[in-house]
Amino acid sequence: MTKFSFTFALGAFAILAGAMALNTSAANAGGGAKEFFVQDYQFAKPMHGYSGHSGNYYCDYQRLPTRKCITNGNGSESCKIVGWTLREMCQ
Repeated sequence: MTKFSFTFALGAFAILAGAMALNTSAANAGGGAKEFFVQDYQFAKPMHGYSGHSGNYYCDYQRLPTRKCITNGNGSESCKIVGWTLREMCQ
């Protein structure tokens, strides 16, 4: 029969937390950490974005439909695409 040990769990948590702190500080120590940002653009039709390097950042794009849904009298839902969002994500 296995017995749960709070001391063991606490020790494992402390080791994991310490490893995560060291990993985070080591990644930012070189000063190479860049900001990650997201920008949304609204369009009436689906648009394409350039995926690749733009200056010192790498950008990628997602095309997301904007839907308007209505519920019919019988309880079923009917949706229609009324616009598009182009989401730009750069890192």
